[in-house]
Amino acid sequence: MSSKETMILIPNDLCKRSGISASFISMNDVSIFPYQFKKLQQKDTTTPFHPTNTSIFHIRKEVILYNEVLRKLLNESNGIFLNLQTLMISKRVDYEELVQVSLQYRSVIRECLENLQEDLLRNNGDKNELESLIMIFYSIECIWHLCEILFIKRTKENFLLNLLNWVQFHFPKYEKKSTEFLNENNILNPDINQNYWETVIGTLLQGKLDVTCSLLNLHPNSSSVDFQMVIEILKSFPNLISSRKHSNTEFKLRFKHWQVETRSKLDAKLFEGNTCLEFLMKLTVGDENAWYQVIGQCETWYEFLVGWLVFNEPLVRNFELGRLAKKCIHMMGVKDKIKHLDKVILAAMEGDILQVMKEVQHMNENGWFVTHLTDLFYHSGCLDILDKGEGNIGLSDRLRESQLLEYGTLMMSHTSLWQLGLSYLDYCPTDGLNTIALLLPRIKSNNELKTRKIIKEALKRDMFDISQSMCKIQSNIALTRKRSGTALNWALKSQDANFASQIADKFLTEYVKKGTLKNSDLLYNLGPGMLVSDRLTFLGKYSEFHKIYAEKKYKEAGMLLVSLISSRITPKYFWPTLFIDALPLLESDVLVFSSNDTFTLLNFLEEKLDINRSFAALENKVELIRLGLARNLGKSLTFEAQHLM
Repeated sequence: MSSKETMILIPNDLCKRSGISASFISMNDVSIFPYQFKKLQQKDTTTPFHPTNTSIFHIRKEVILYNEVLRKLLNESNGIFLNLQTLMISKRVDYEELVQVSLQYRSVIRECLENLQEDLLRNNGDKNELESLIMIFYSIECIWHLCEILFIKRTKENFLLNLLNWVQFHFPKYEKKSTEFLNENNILNPDINQNYWETVIGTLLQGKLDVTCSLLNLHPNSSSVDFQMVIEILKSFPNLISSRKHSNTEFKLRFKHWQVETRSKLDAKLFEGNTCLEFLMKLTVGDENAWYQVIGQCETWYEFLVGWLVFNEPLVRNFELGRLAKKCIHMMGVKDKIKHLDKVILAAMEGDILQVMKEVQHMNENGWFVTHLTDLFYHSGCLDILDKGEGNIGLSDRLRESQLLEYGTLMMSHTSLWQLGLSYLDYCPTDGLNTIALLLPRIKSNNELKTRKIIKEALKRDMFDISQSMCKIQSNIALTRKRSGTALNWALKSQDANFASQIADKFLTEYVKKGTLKNSDLLYNLGPGMLVSDRLTFLGKYSEFHKIYAEKKYKEAGMLLVSLISSRITPKYFWPTLFIDALPLLESDVLVFSSNDTFTLLNFLEEKLDINRSFAALENKVELIRLGLARNLGKSLTFEAQHLM
């Protein structure tokens, strides 16, 4: 959780002599290269660094979230995030449901921690990296739990109970040790076994007085008067859970009365024969010297704080917590040893939510924590305080959106997490769509399946320009690989008439040169796709002509050919090909063209001969076509005359 800057040395003499410049390669990669800066007014002269070998260095930011171990955390937290957005859109704020969302987030973090610890035990991965991740996510879970108590949870139960649960959850060593003692059901020599009294005091500091009494009952001298007296005193401690059933004044009176009675027993030196029991009782009445002695048993100041509150300020309120926290920090003498986690916890206890947000941004988890916590704070209304004040309207919205933008952009820089990133950017009302429009085309795609996914996401957001652009790119790539059918499919998906016409022209010109029509099955099954452009429509109809001709349906083929010749969608360079295709039908034993069809063909032939020089390519075939038309005209007139008689 360090915010220190990292210095990177570029091991290159040329960079040292000339200077360097940098350029973004992708969203998370930077290219560093030698660069000599010159002003616009400077005279252009030969560089003194020529000739020389030039090196280019690529720098990538370390992103721990890209670790495969954390993939489940990212996916499950994304599902919780999306469910929360749906919840907030569909109904009014329900704080109980927001607490449940917070619990779901903590459950995911806890599961992640367990997986990391299992990997560490199995030596499954880099040990230092796993230990670092465990430390980071332990701190995250600890902070999140406290923020849930202080900012999100709205409950009438005693506030201290939640803090006790927090400490018991994050400092479970006394619970484990007490369980071991209770399972053994006896203490052979508690005076030698130092863990025994340490565990008794630890359970007392965590407010588990019933467990403390059970441990005392395990002692060989538990039946003695002083032991039974201590057990009775602890059992009579005013119940924090039942405190909500009584007024604060009533509970305070009961607590003070309990402390006065306990102190009177201490003053009467009833426990003088057993220093350990006497020390326990001094802790319960808030004896300052006793609390100073127990400091060494607490791992942190906030563990000490919560135990101190139980026997000194059991009715503590939120707004008092910051002051009392500073007091305990002073008692422990750790003011100059405060770590980053301590700063965040102290800021939370002081109720400074803005400072909490600032501090958690310095945690080395690449923004996962601050993004989801900020979003939860925003929906729970905790950030509304930022909007209060002149000129602060919308500050909470901007804070939330900035975090979502940064985290979403980071996710989109990964080859397989980019769809997660989109789901966060979708909930940025101001800059989300613009950011998606910039980032979607920059996603590296090395296969068609991924490209189709990117296009699908673009169309989902009505980004037709991006979809068209990517389809064109894929079509051109297919053409360079001589996969004309794939190129045509991408052209159809682009829905760009001009581009589709260009691809269709490539099919037609190749047919003119080689006499073969590739991907005939695809062309015949274009369906409504051929309507994207006139040229594509012509290509589809022409492929249909070939199919009908191959099936020896000459009459239908002839009708289609006449319609193509008489249409206005035939490209100029393709007229000769159509008339050459007509030759075998004109010479067929079966009458294919009627007299009207023949006149149509003849008129178009003469018309195109006058205006289209491409017909010169027919050379002597023009005479054959004329001859064929003349013969067919005679046959058709004779046939029609016979049928009229």
